Amino acid sequence: MSITQIITLLMLLVSIIGNLAEAKESNAPQAETMTPGSILEISASMIDNYVESGWFSGNILVGSGSGASVLQSYGYADIAEHIPNQACTRFNVGSIAKIYTAVLVLQYIEKGTFSLDTSIAETGVNIDIDPDIAKNVTIGHLLKHKAGFSDIFIPDYMEDPLKFDTLTKKIALLRNKPLLFEPGTDQRYSNYGYILLGAVLEGFSGKSFGALLRDNIFDVVNGKTASLYRLDGNKCQSERYVFSLEQTLALTDFREVSGPDGGIEATVDDVYAFFHTLFFTDKLLTRQDEPFNWYFGENSHFGAYGGGTGVSAAVEVLRDQEIIIVALANSDELVAERISNRMVALALDNDVAPFALPPKHFVYQQYRALSVEGFKANFAQVYKQHGYSSFMGKAINEAGLSLARAGMTEASLEVIGFLSHFYPTAPQAYDSLAYVYYLQGDTQRAQAAFKQALSFSAHFNSDYHANNYSVNWQEGK
Repeated sequence: MSITQIITLLMLLVSIIGNLAEAKESNAPQAETMTPGSILEISASMIDNYVESGWFSGNILVGSGSGASVLQSYGYADIAEHIPNQACTRFNVGSIAKIYTAVLVLQYIEKGTFSLDTSIAETGVNIDIDPDIAKNVTIGHLLKHKAGFSDIFIPDYMEDPLKFDTLTKKIALLRNKPLLFEPGTDQRYSNYGYILLGAVLEGFSGKSFGALLRDNIFDVVNGKTASLYRLDGNKCQSERYVFSLEQTLALTDFREVSGPDGGIEATVDDVYAFFHTLFFTDKLLTRQDEPFNWYFGENSHFGAYGGGTGVSAAVEVLRDQEIIIVALANSDELVAERISNRMVALALDNDVAPFALPPKHFVYQQYRALSVEGFKANFAQVYKQHGYSSFMGKAINEAGLSLARAGMTEASLEVIGFLSHFYPTAPQAYDSLAYVYYLQGDTQRAQAAFKQALSFSAHFNSDYHANNYSVNWQEGK
């Protein structure tokens, strides 16, 4: 064979190999070419698992960077009135509202009004907190949960959240509480920090937080129905439902006063419009500026989540693929987040975690399947075998308290009793037992149980009762 023939043959082989590689590449599933419709389609059977279990009621929207979107509704906005969830349905977005608050703050930083390093005291806004804390806690600390504040969900607040109907009243909740750590040295999620940010914003602008949202965000992104408050009586306003241990949706009237820490009411279209404008235009913030990148980072995936009693919300932004997934639910137990995380995995062709009920529901299932002694002997192993990795004590505690609130006295005492079996020296186990007795109106047994908690930690304070069931640490000795 001549040199010319050899060269020709080699060129032919290179051409064939190149064509094969190109064909392989074109046939491979590419996340970046997926459309909103195809993502919703491949997610359909997974979403059905959550719907058929009785867990998910809500709307899911998948949108693109170009503005195209598809929406699917599941369940009812109002079960009693047989009003289905539909495109106009408004849901509470929970802590996703913090992203809106952050944008308002970052807008001021872009304008040079203050900086990330400006302390609360340096803003000049009069906020009634410890002056030393005000001098050392910065705007940046508050935005990134690095200020050292604990959270507002103390017994005083949980007994009647609607009583705290102003930012001033919410700020007073922790006014005399010490910081958990030196500002900037650690991180702890805190709604309180965003309440303070809201106070700073109101002080600077002279407007209410709701008006700031309307003028600086909702009007800019054309959020047609979003607001800080519910529209009670409106057919497009969803009711809220608790996913009970019996796997039914039970209406809840638990409410909190919406504010900079959480609680915007919006449709999936309105939420999509906000995140689309934020991540794919410069109308809210300049994406090339330091404030935007400092807060939102540069990762290809950004997630925002919110939840509470009767509330679950999730947003996933896939920057490289220019895809936004919005899941809003009027059922709880983080169901929107469970679904949206799996939709992201499917869209990126990653492994998808199998469907599983919330941990406390699994506790209840096993409690019903096993004897009391069988539960004590086997549950810890069974819990791990079924893939649950969250703290087992929390799951048992939540199951027991759910039973207590449902009036299932004997069952609640048995389930809460498992805590002292698995964690015999944990004061929280006896505090939970005291709370169950308290809910039943048995003050004497509640006090006796709390004294057991104090025997393990003399200065322990109840997670559920503002006055420690009227037992102090001296009495507990």
